Amino acid sequence: MNISLLIAYIIVFILSAVPLLEAFIVVPIGIVGGMDFFMTNIIGIAGNLLTLLILIIMMDRIKKWYLDRREKAGKSKSRKRERTENIFRKYGLPGLAFIGPFFVGSHFTALMAVILGGSRKATFWWVTLSVTVSTVIISILFYYGVDVIGLGDRQFLKDVLDQ
Repeated sequence: MNISLLIAYIIVFILSAVPLLEAFIVVPIGIVGGMDFFMTNIIGIAGNLLTLLILIIMMDRIKKWYLDRREKAGKSKSRKRERTENIFRKYGLPGLAFIGPFFVGSHFTALMAVILGGSRKATFWWVTLSVTVSTVIISILFYYGVDVIGLGDRQFLKDVLDQ
């Protein structure tokens, strides 16, 4: 493995770990850019799940901070929160875990799931499954979609990193 490819994988890991960027956004771009399908998926999902795990471990403090902040500000429920609560009531933790990341990211989805009553352990596993499944499915769609429209040989990341 050359150094430019290693740097590309590190970038995928870091960007996937950033809340709201998410693995299901970063990984397909890496694959379309010419990176290995399986390695990019594994590294991107690992980056996303690392920060999710840190969030879950620190959830009690974060939950307290979030609720205290909302109380001090005297804020009413936001549209985002109302939507999240409706999804949680209607579909439960599995539904929120699979729907939420597409709208507010996996990290905020996990936070809201715990605030709304989901256990930390169940939340982690459901959001992990959601991130993994969505990333792999979207990567497959991008991989074959780019191949169908004839852009499969572009490998723009390789060109950029080799300079």
